[in-house]
Amino acid sequence: MNIMPDFKAIILAAGAGTRMKSSLPKVLHKLSGKPMITLVMDSIVNSGVKDIIAVVPSSNEPFKEILAEKISIAVQKHPKGSGHALLQCRQKAPNIENILVINGDMPLIKAKTLSDLMAQHKSSRADLTLLTGKVTDPKDFGRIVRNNEGKVTKVVEESEANENQLRINEINAGVYCFKTSWLWVALESLKPSRSGEFFLTDLISFAESINLSIESISADYQEIMGVNNKSDLAKAEKILRIITCENLMRSGVRIIDPDTTYIDLEVLISPDTVIFPNTYISGNTNISSNCEIGPNCEITNSSLGSSCIIKSSTIEFARIRDNVSIGPYSHIREGSVLNEDVTIGNYVEIKNSTLGRGTKSGHHCYLGDSDIGSNVNIGAGTITCNYDGEQKHRTTIRDDAFIGSDTKLVAPVTIGKQSVTGAGSIVTKDIPDFAKAVGSPARILKEDRSS
Repeated sequence: MNIMPDFKAIILAAGAGTRMKSSLPKVLHKLSGKPMITLVMDSIVNSGVKDIIAVVPSSNEPFKEILAEKISIAVQKHPKGSGHALLQCRQKAPNIENILVINGDMPLIKAKTLSDLMAQHKSSRADLTLLTGKVTDPKDFGRIVRNNEGKVTKVVEESEANENQLRINEINAGVYCFKTSWLWVALESLKPSRSGEFFLTDLISFAESINLSIESISADYQEIMGVNNKSDLAKAEKILRIITCENLMRSGVRIIDPDTTYIDLEVLISPDTVIFPNTYISGNTNISSNCEIGPNCEITNSSLGSSCIIKSSTIEFARIRDNVSIGPYSHIREGSVLNEDVTIGNYVEIKNSTLGRGTKSGHHCYLGDSDIGSNVNIGAGTITCNYDGEQKHRTTIRDDAFIGSDTKLVAPVTIGKQSVTGAGSIVTKDIPDFAKAVGSPARILKEDRSS
């Protein structure tokens, strides 16, 4: 990556995005777990430009939450078009030679394309360099008009184009490099269109009229695709998902069916892990090597150690150590830690609990707000009754305990080391080490089984 110290980047993100039919600003809709505008920002940073401004609307609290302390923000108080939006950055971009301008709804743009655009701008010493692309259906895009020498002379917005111009299939991508020596004065001289907006694209014909140098490079349409509605969002999501799966497979992960596998951009998966169909892995999830995940799993913001087997289960905000087996049909919830060699069978829910090495819970259990030791056997139907109607309490089960089927543990309660509860017991009081308790409520039959 070449650093571009003589460039500042500006992301245009103040558009109303009415075609998205949403209360959420268009560029804040997520793709593969990240807001569109952050995907654009990542490409800019990876292209070598570190100094970035985002132009946002007056109602910009959602933007501040996402972009706070990452980039500067300029506000376009009134929606008067892209040219007017760019002008709002003048005071935030003093003493910089070149400006890279990009629309915030281009989440698939590659860092290399932006680098190539800036390199062309600098090597040709152009006053203006723009990115274009050829498409089969140019509807809704500005058309590129060239002269007999093939040089760009203007961009015509679809609403302003005549019949001949509407047949042009080369479109304006919405990415530009400008020399600032003429940019700001030119922006102030723009005249409004028929709709009353000030189009940034009018700068191309302005530059041509005063004999400034205009250059261009082209990019693949998929990369410059703009996301304007929910249908576009789905198309972009699918493209990103395919790219993510391809990158993982190249790194040594086996994905049985990429078409039915959904993995967010920030997920990390180590080689020799196998992902089976209909699996959703999202957020800041990290999966180590030699795991088998799926089918029909959902894993969110969790870490998994090596050699884990997860079948048809949900894991969220949890830490799973090495050689753990989960499922099918279990739910590991926020705050849970499953240590090495734990086995969780079917229809088990675990919440805010820690299970020690080698502990097993085979069937139909709820373990909430619990601290469970190593090599504990938890029988089918066991429930920790952790909520008294006002507060939640913790249950402690010490090493090597045996919890009989259908035991109810009424917290706060402690089950001692190597203790046993009989099937169907309701435990309301602590059980000491090496003891056996049965009944409802449970009674201690033998204080010390160790003798």
